[in-house]
Amino acid sequence: MSRLTLPPLNALRAFEVASRHMSFKHAADELCITPTAISHRIRTLENWLGLKLFNRLNRSLELTKEGEAYAYKVNQAFELLTQASADLKNSSEEGELVISTTMSFASNWLTEKLQSFQLEFSDLKVRVEGADSVLDLNRSNVDIAIRFGEGDYDDLHFKMLFTDYVTPICSPELAKKLRTPTDLINAPRIDYHWVGFSAKDPSWETWFTAAGINHHEQQPIPTFSDEHMALTLAKAGKGIALIGTTAVAQAIVCGELVRPFPIALKYYTYYFTCLPNMLSRHKVAVFYEWLNREAKNFEELIETDPRIKFDKIFAIDEVESNFVNQSEH
Repeated sequence: MSRLTLPPLNALRAFEVASRHMSFKHAADELCITPTAISHRIRTLENWLGLKLFNRLNRSLELTKEGEAYAYKVNQAFELLTQASADLKNSSEEGELVISTTMSFASNWLTEKLQSFQLEFSDLKVRVEGADSVLDLNRSNVDIAIRFGEGDYDDLHFKMLFTDYVTPICSPELAKKLRTPTDLINAPRIDYHWVGFSAKDPSWETWFTAAGINHHEQQPIPTFSDEHMALTLAKAGKGIALIGTTAVAQAIVCGELVRPFPIALKYYTYYFTCLPNMLSRHKVAVFYEWLNREAKNFEELIETDPRIKFDKIFAIDEVESNFVNQSEH
């Protein structure tokens, strides 16, 4: 393949800018040179091409027919160069990828899967910050936040990953003693109430109502503010905990825990969020694509694996509404 002969690049750049502005003065301002220098560079390009590109009028410029056709292709070429340079800059961007998410999501879901991302993108350093408080992405060094809520993130780019479903879980040995949901009433149960827990959050009473059981606690049961403590006790066979599938799915697949009854409460949804301008960065874009794939795989696991999938799923507000209506009658 023969080597292409290019026109003088400084002259070509001057023509590209001048054809966009249709002004030597504005082109000079953009390139930080004088209008006379712009004129000389375009003369050089015209001489190299052997044809005229501009008609120089008294108070304005006009592209010749050849100049107009040439300007269209030259502008495209510079746009392509600009995009290629931006892509290369982003792909080689230094600095770690900082991800903020809840302690539960970080320890029970993301950490276990992150190794596959690191194998695929071995040159990219990743740091996960577990925090249950919501960070302001405009005022932090965090690139991505995986949030648990209702999707009210108007100032951010956000994408739904999957919904969490809360259900009783316990050790396989303890599950053998359970025949019907009613057996849970007198079984050793564990409560998990995080900071800010309210009536809108999943509770044993709401789950019993969803299962068709009218039950009110007569005696207090152990309550923990940390999900890890509740999971540790459940794995040790010390009690039955009401926990979200996001936190326990892997333990169920591994056989450490069992979902004894296919009844669940539909809870909040996990969302990928970031500032809108961050999606153009290579490190964010590749993680975004990887996370979407993992989320789809997880959704499929919840919907199809017989050890996890549910026959009945109830929204918490619907359960409470039905309970109120039944009470009134």
